[in-house]
Amino acid sequence: MSDSRAKASTLHRSRGRPAATSPGRLRSPARPGAVARQVLVAGLIAGSLFAAGCQSLPRTPFSYEQLRAASPDIRMDFAGPAGRNRYIAALAAAYRSRRDSTFDLLALSGGGADGAYGAGVLAGWSDRGDRPEFEVVTGVSSGALMAPFAFIGRDGDAELRRAFTDGRASNLLQPRWAMALYGPGLYRQRPLRQLITSAVTDEVIEAVAARHRLGARLFVATTSLDTQSQVIWDMGALAAGGGPDRRERFIAILLASASIPGIFPPVLIDLDQNGRHVRELHADGRTTANFFVAPERVLLDRTLLGSSSLPGHIWVVVNGSPEPRFAVTSLTGVSVAARGLDAMMKASTRINLIAAAEFAGSNDLALSVTMIPASIIGASLDFDRERAMQLFDAGREAAASGQAWAPYPARSMHTGEFTP
Repeated sequence: MSDSRAKASTLHRSRGRPAATSPGRLRSPARPGAVARQVLVAGLIAGSLFAAGCQSLPRTPFSYEQLRAASPDIRMDFAGPAGRNRYIAALAAAYRSRRDSTFDLLALSGGGADGAYGAGVLAGWSDRGDRPEFEVVTGVSSGALMAPFAFIGRDGDAELRRAFTDGRASNLLQPRWAMALYGPGLYRQRPLRQLITSAVTDEVIEAVAARHRLGARLFVATTSLDTQSQVIWDMGALAAGGGPDRRERFIAILLASASIPGIFPPVLIDLDQNGRHVRELHADGRTTANFFVAPERVLLDRTLLGSSSLPGHIWVVVNGSPEPRFAVTSLTGVSVAARGLDAMMKASTRINLIAAAEFAGSNDLALSVTMIPASIIGASLDFDRERAMQLFDAGREAAASGQAWAPYPARSMHTGEFTP
């Protein structure tokens, strides 16, 4: 444990929330168009759900028993002991694969457009030269899109930067207009799929497979709308398993993890095992958790990492801020819905942080967190290129200067006070 803490000590020198960039660049309020877009989206979700309430696309029904029978080993839902046992075995393999004296786990949260901050943190950390080689990487939503590139190491930094800052993401929100009344999702799925497909090449898949074969593990979470539960996917095993459709399946899982319910259509994922086949409906992983360091059902298991203490470190990138932000809410359905959804996500993130701290404490692991400074107003649906570049630079500068990370829990990181 002492080796892990020593390795991280240089990153913990400053107290409080760091000023990630110069005051004149990101302290200004979010652009009116971005705020209006998020408010409008909340209203459109409610309207489309009402208008399309009687519309339904046909699906082949199946039982839960059929779902379990068709589920491959890479899919873990933890409803029974099989998923838990597979996860523990994967974690043990990752622990054995470590090349130094510590075990490092990186958890990447959701956050939509705010994921540019996390991409910048990874790049700045590489620039600083003390970024660990992670034995386990987990990702949810936009964090899931980042996870394969963080997993393969510094070689993934350039593609992460391009994906968030080269302007491709600025075209993600393409309305479906009248078609939104005949199926779930206000925006077209194709732009998001194209962005993922352009980034996740065959070379990336093979690089993920190579690290998996060395023992490292890459996990991505989605939410099964059929079981209403978190599903964790062993993406390294998928990549290393070969097969002509491994890239297509890899992309489909990432797409599902980032498909915000009501914003983008959910994704049907084909499950095939021993001649059984079902199509399970999946959506945004942060519907059940904004990030994860371990599956929900084993977070409190003190024996998860073995009987002896495991020297190591958990690093959590929060692509946003869980701090409540004060604002006088307009007494309209749209404004109330927007503020309510935002409050729900902030509360979920705080709960996830508390759970991560309990898990780290139970297993004698250090826990450090980075998040967007409170001075920056989050706008998860604002994919404007200029804002993405500013967020990326903020994360990069904070990490390169050693000010991005703070131990958790820390009074300075969550005061419980409103941000003005």
